[in-house]
Amino acid sequence: MPGATTQAEVTEKFGEPTTKTKRTGRTVLAYYGEQALDGTRQAQFHVDAQGVVVEITIFLTAQLDAESIEGTYGKPPQRTFVEDTFQKVWVYPASGVTVYFNKDGNVEALTFGPGTKGQAKASGGDKERAAQAQPATSR
Repeated sequence: MPGATTQAEVTEKFGEPTTKTKRTGRTVLAYYGEQALDGTRQAQFHVDAQGVVVEITIFLTAQLDAESIEGTYGKPPQRTFVEDTFQKVWVYPASGVTVYFNKDGNVEALTFGPGTKGQAKASGGDKERAAQAQPATSR
C-alpha cells in the first residue's frame, strides 16, 4: 500500500525483484517475466529514500477499456495526455489512481499513489509519471 508498505515487506512477500533501478530519487523494484505478479505483465514498486513504497504501477494481462475504469472509479475528474505520445491519461487525484491508455483505447498501466484526499489539484508530474509507466523491459 503506497505510503505504508516498506521495501523490505515487498521483497519479503514477492522475493527479490527482476530488476532494481534508481529513477528520479526513487528505487524502482520491477517484477516481470517469470516473476510477474498474478494478473500482471509487470509490477513496479517505487520506493523513496526512507524505504517506503510511494507508488505502485501495474501492467495488466487482461484487456480493460475506459468503460471498465469508469465502472470502478467513476468519471475521471481530470483527463490529460502525454505530450510526447498523445497517450490518453485519466487522473483520480483523491484516490491516487492514474490510468494510462494505449493507442487502441485499452488500459496500458495503472498507477496507485497515496491520493490527495480532497485536494483539487493533481501533483503535476503527469509527464514524468507517464515516462515511468513503461514496462522496464522496453527501456
